[in-house]
Amino acid sequence: MMGLIVNPHARRGRDPELADRLWQVIRRAGAQGRTHLVVTPDLAALREAVASFAAEGVPLVATCGGDGTTMATVTELVRAYGPRHLPSLMLLRGGSVNTIARNLHIRGRPEQLLARALERLRVPEDLALWPGWPQGLLRVRDRLQGRDGPERFGCLFAAAMGARFLELHLASPRQSLGQAVALMLRTVASTLVPGGGPLARRLFAQTEVRLWVDGEQVPQGHVRLVLAATVPDVGLGMRVAWQAGRVPGRLHVVASGLAIGTMARQLGRVRRGEPLGGGPHLDRLATSLRVQFVQPQPYTLDGDLFRAEELEVEAGPQLWVLGPLP
Repeated sequence: MMGLIVNPHARRGRDPELADRLWQVIRRAGAQGRTHLVVTPDLAALREAVASFAAEGVPLVATCGGDGTTMATVTELVRAYGPRHLPSLMLLRGGSVNTIARNLHIRGRPEQLLARALERLRVPEDLALWPGWPQGLLRVRDRLQGRDGPERFGCLFAAAMGARFLELHLASPRQSLGQAVALMLRTVASTLVPGGGPLARRLFAQTEVRLWVDGEQVPQGHVRLVLAATVPDVGLGMRVAWQAGRVPGRLHVVASGLAIGTMARQLGRVRRGEPLGGGPHLDRLATSLRVQFVQPQPYTLDGDLFRAEELEVEAGPQLWVLGPLP
């Protein structure tokens, strides 16, 4: 049995006929009795859908949405199923950039991915034969204006430059992979200007922080880049978290205060999955990262934006992600 979450606000989900096309795929496969398709326009609907899946013991949940949909769904899965009894997860790529799905080598349109899955998964025992891997999660807890925020789960946390880049991307009237690539190219060009152009200065502005890794405070007072991840590609082929996913139960923490001009020379290294050069950095595998901002700052978890004064990121549970068919 499969539970299918469709986010109508994701890029592909905004297609008013997508849910109908997915349902037609289900009907052609004769899978009406073993597939629950739920359109979730808000968090309350998502929470209700996942709670019903957990109550029925649904062993496989698929999402058709972007990275934010995946993060929200995984968070609700942990709450409803518990961290030790998570169902398998399948990603149908419904967002504009799909960073998490790209890290997991998942390609194709939602209808194609769903059709292949239903053809392969005809009886419950088929799920055990599907290729996949355990994917580590991050557990994020934040605090703003003296209040603790809800616990969230995902694969990629970023603040400073990463959060500002996402803010600009989400502000675009047409959010797409092409738009994100264009913004990245503009950013690279801006870093090449002596002293940094206006865009580079905005994105790479220094952020004053206090950082603790595995409970030990590290001397990194001002950063332009700070992230923690269990997937190596932090977006658009930038493999900044080059060690992520190599050791179960560990997240890769990277923080750097490199000058803007030096940042410009890192493009080739991060595309090749090599550590940053040009100066000392915080770059290590860890079990936890604590971040304290001097002033409230935006941060991103799997493509969604939040705001916090301080937060803690630590290694969370693992769930089984279905990979692409051979």
